[in-house]
Amino acid sequence: MKVHLKGSFSVSRAAWNIMREKNYGRIVNTGSSAGIFGAFGQVNYSTAKLGLWGFTQALAKEGAKRNIRVNCIAPLAGTRMTETVMPAEVTQALKPDYVAPFVGYLVSDQCDENGGLYEVGAGFIAKQRWNQSQGVQFDVDSVSPEAIRDKWAQVNQYETGSSYPTSN
Repeated sequence: MKVHLKGSFSVSRAAWNIMREKNYGRIVNTGSSAGIFGAFGQVNYSTAKLGLWGFTQALAKEGAKRNIRVNCIAPLAGTRMTETVMPAEVTQALKPDYVAPFVGYLVSDQCDENGGLYEVGAGFIAKQRWNQSQGVQFDVDSVSPEAIRDKWAQVNQYETGSSYPTSN
C-alpha cells in the first residue's frame, strides 16, 4: 500500500498543481493483472494494484477539464523478480522495452485517452473495461434473501442487456 498506492499518490500530488497551472499533463499509473484478476498468495499486492485503477479513474475525472489525462497500464514484463519464476526465453519475450512504446504514446500530446486501463506486454495491447449484467430491479419493500435467490441466475447473466458503465 505504501509503495504502490501512497507512492503513486505522492508523485501525482507533487506534479498536480503544476499540471493544473499549465493546463496540460499526463500520468500513467502502473497496475497489474494481479489487480484486475487477483493472484493467489498476493492479496496485498493485488489490492494495491486494483486501488491504482480507482485512483486513475478519479484523477482522470478531476483532470479532464484541464487537459490532464490519466491512464493505467497492467504491464506483463520480464523483470528481476519474474526471472526467478519464468524461463529465460519467456523473460526475454516480455522485455519492458515492449511496453515502453505504448507508455510513450499514452503520454504524448497526440493521445486523448483518459481513464483507460490497458494490459500490455510482448507486443500485445488490450483495453479493459467493466461489464455489468442487466441486473434485476427488486421492489425495495419486498426484497429478501429468498427473492434474491429466486432471481440469482438473472442477476448474473450477461447474454442479454449487459452494458459497460463508466460511472455509478
